[in-house]
Amino acid sequence: MGTDTLCWPVQDMAHVPVMSSRPMRGFTWRAKQRHHPGLEAMASAGGKHGFESLKEVSLLVALDFLRASEVLSQPFRLDFEHAGGHAWLIPDFLAVIGGGMWLLDVRPMELIKEEEALKFAAAREVAAACGRR
Repeated sequence: MGTDTLCWPVQDMAHVPVMSSRPMRGFTWRAKQRHHPGLEAMASAGGKHGFESLKEVSLLVALDFLRASEVLSQPFRLDFEHAGGHAWLIPDFLAVIGGGMWLLDVRPMELIKEEEALKFAAAREVAAACGRR
C-alpha cells in the first residue's frame, strides 16, 4: 500500500467519509478491449459516474431512476482473511438511496465463480456491519 492509502478496521467503517473519496481505479479506454468502460451522466446524483461494463451502466441508469442522491464508483478496496488465505474486492458502487446506503456489485450469476462468491459474501457482511445494504 502507498503512503496515501488509509486503512480502516470494519468496526470503524460506518464512520468513514467514503462518499468524499475518489474511485479506487481510473476508467480507461483502448482499442480492442473486452469490457465496455465509460462515464454515465446522472441527473439525481449529479456529475458523471464511471462504469466498466454494460451491466454497470444499466445499474447507473436504474439508480438515476430511483433518484440516488449520491453514487461513488469503486468506493474502496476490501482486504480480508478467510480459511483459504487472503483476498480482496473493490465493490462496483456505493449509493445513497432514500437515506440508506447500498453497496452494489454487478456480475451476471452465471459468471460468478466460487472465489468471487466468497468475496461478495465478505462485502455483504461488511455492509451489514456498517448498517448498509
